[in-house]
Amino acid sequence: MTDIQHNFDQAMPCPRAFLRSDPRSLEVALDFGAGFAPRPVGTLDWDDTRRQAVLRWDARFEADPLPLSPVLVRKHEGSLKPRRGWAFEGAPALIGDSLPDGWARLLADYEIRASGGSPEGTSPLTRLSLVGLHGIGALTYRPAYPLTEPQEVSLEWFAGLAADVGDCVKMDDLTRLNNASGGTHGQKPKFLAQLSPDGETLRNHRAPLPQGWKHVLIKRRSRSDRNGAVEAEVAYGLMARAAGLRTTWMGMLGSNTREQYFVTQRFDRPGTKRLHVQTAAALFGVDFRTADLDYIDLLKLTRAITRNQAQVEEMMLRMIFNVRAVNRDDHLKNHAFLMDERGRWALAPAYDLCYSYGRGGLHALGIAGNRNQPGRMHFHDVARAIGIERESVWDMVSQVDAALVRWPEFAEACGVPRLLKSSIQDDIECARSWT
Repeated sequence: MTDIQHNFDQAMPCPRAFLRSDPRSLEVALDFGAGFAPRPVGTLDWDDTRRQAVLRWDARFEADPLPLSPVLVRKHEGSLKPRRGWAFEGAPALIGDSLPDGWARLLADYEIRASGGSPEGTSPLTRLSLVGLHGIGALTYRPAYPLTEPQEVSLEWFAGLAADVGDCVKMDDLTRLNNASGGTHGQKPKFLAQLSPDGETLRNHRAPLPQGWKHVLIKRRSRSDRNGAVEAEVAYGLMARAAGLRTTWMGMLGSNTREQYFVTQRFDRPGTKRLHVQTAAALFGVDFRTADLDYIDLLKLTRAITRNQAQVEEMMLRMIFNVRAVNRDDHLKNHAFLMDERGRWALAPAYDLCYSYGRGGLHALGIAGNRNQPGRMHFHDVARAIGIERESVWDMVSQVDAALVRWPEFAEACGVPRLLKSSIQDDIECARSWT
């Protein structure tokens, strides 16, 4: 809820020839930060004939591997080829999860086009080189797109360009926007930064993290979002925490245009550390846009990855919250898992929790086969399939409902417009009535 004072410097434009070169090979490594030496993982080579990227494991990683993708990758010998289909643009799912999509891909396409290249003919290796050493998670890619950057970033500069990105935007502005996006996922305009302890200053996300600062993701509403969408998402975060869901810190930043920006702490950057991230889509190896999966599958994945019943029940609680709070944008890229430098996996904090009617009014994931109006009966079916006691489910429902009845309180605290607040409340009450 703080108005930010920003510093602004110009970035030097990056060499255009790099984007036209389309590298044939990338070195892949793991960088866990916090003083840990980067670990070579392998070499990613592009096969023009088969239109696929093949990861050839580094001998040192073969000898002492980490479970980077425990479900799909059981052996770290020789090479890793992509599965059939084009879900990850011809790359193995483990690597393809680093590819930007939505807003970040749009920026990359504009920059590639402005450099004289063709987005349609660009291999995923070029897009991974744009992510380079500072993407989401701990995987890094070399050669990385060469960058010369200022230490400070400006919300006002981003606000001035984000709403009108197109072919008319200057190359250096595209470079800075793409750089700031950090290979993120999702359709809404967003960028990565560091936020000062007093909430008054932003820094480049690639700079060394000063004491007390935190890594954050900042996004604005899209053109199709209703006025107040950012305020509603922050209110949903408060409501989710009241329901017992684990999230990172979140809040709002105000620009000079009076547009509110959603800001949340990154869960893949705890302090100076970096954590390896895989979305559920990558762990299943499927295209999140077309996958026909159920929360039962997601809960089984949670058990297989974490081997922790408490985290399985945490995912169950998220499912109940998403249903009764009408968050139907619950696809497989909106659920993620984290791995530390010792190879230990855990469920990532809940994210992208917001009111969403969903495509056709349906949940992206089934709830015991029901995507339309799932209720208590379907929750019980999911719990029975995964071995959670009926009484635990009813306790979770009561816990979520106790938070949902406070929606007007959270909405008022965050400044959600009256019409949007009422509309969301009506839909929540409807969802809570389903049996």
